[in-house]
Amino acid sequence: MTFTTVLCHTWRSVAFVCILLFPLSAYPQTTLTGAIQFSANSTGAQPSTPGQSTYNTLPVNGDCCYALWLALNPDATSPVNGPSDAQAPISIPLEAGNSYKYYIFGYPYMSFSFNGLNLFFDGNNSTPGISVFGATNSSNFLPNGSSSTLTLQVTPVAGSGRASYSADGVIVVLTGYEFHTPATPPGDVCQGYTFAAAPGDVADYFGSFTLQVFPAAALSLSQTGGSPGTKLTITGSGFAATETVDVYAGHIGATPLSTTTTDSSGSFTVIPREPQLPHGPIDFYAVGLSSGKLGAATLSVTPGLLMNPGAGAPGGTTTAHVLGFGAGETVDVYWNNPRQLLGAATADAVGSGALTFTIPATASPGINGVIGVGQTTKAIGIGGVTVE
Repeated sequence: MTFTTVLCHTWRSVAFVCILLFPLSAYPQTTLTGAIQFSANSTGAQPSTPGQSTYNTLPVNGDCCYALWLALNPDATSPVNGPSDAQAPISIPLEAGNSYKYYIFGYPYMSFSFNGLNLFFDGNNSTPGISVFGATNSSNFLPNGSSSTLTLQVTPVAGSGRASYSADGVIVVLTGYEFHTPATPPGDVCQGYTFAAAPGDVADYFGSFTLQVFPAAALSLSQTGGSPGTKLTITGSGFAATETVDVYAGHIGATPLSTTTTDSSGSFTVIPREPQLPHGPIDFYAVGLSSGKLGAATLSVTPGLLMNPGAGAPGGTTTAHVLGFGAGETVDVYWNNPRQLLGAATADAVGSGALTFTIPATASPGINGVIGVGQTTKAIGIGGVTVE
């Protein structure tokens, strides 16, 4: 099996590149032993329609799902597995300090707006180590904690809710994932029992995923969940002494949430506020720029409502800012007592939106509850207005 060694990097600093030139023989490794790609809904769950919307790296029956082909290049002239179903299984060693990119192809059958990817490691075909989902034809993806994804045996299972996997001293991070509707090129490859396009046949679904492998450090959060704006205490250890560490919320390579320096024992503590993030699990990462070590932890983003202004008289106006809801979902906003629909806000890509409304004439003096209900996630956020 071949891989790409990362010698140059554009994330943050030349110092981070240098650590990848160190000998890697002392670092342990893990093994990617399975991948399953499936159509999903906007929450990451497998749709109720079963069948050939699923692609798998196990020998599969065509009535269940099609084989998922991996290749090292977009036109699949350097295949990893296949082309027969019996050759679908994978066993790919992943070594710390390296980056691995695989192009994926699946036979077209059904078209859904979202898709999910579960990756399995070290022979565990029942519990996904990495679970993500995203919109078709988009490079944006989120950790998938849905209670209805798939095992490598194509049976229902909860997603891991993480875009990283930790084992034996290494952490594998999914740094890129996308899946597209059929197109030519590079979609018209990997037809049945051949890696060449079949004349008259239809183009395949295609995409790619990228894994970055790090030696492990430790990272912990002061709480398991919270809404955007919550103050978090993030603690790391096992890094090099007095090295610079970048802390990320979500994808590595975005603007760091915080940058700090470890103490003489290789530890640090930072206290940032939770940024604007969509509902569900989100990975936090800390990357040591000289050691190349990485720590990972997961936070469950919960909804909240912030009112501005937070007080007013009946007939006056205020704005409900909805936070931590599903990306792109509609959020119905209600006055709690007496219960009435005030209107709807549309959340953006990070789960935030706003609705300006009139304080009901029937509102009682004092604190009144305002409730936001996500129409896709069914998540609930609560705020309040002081009626004068």
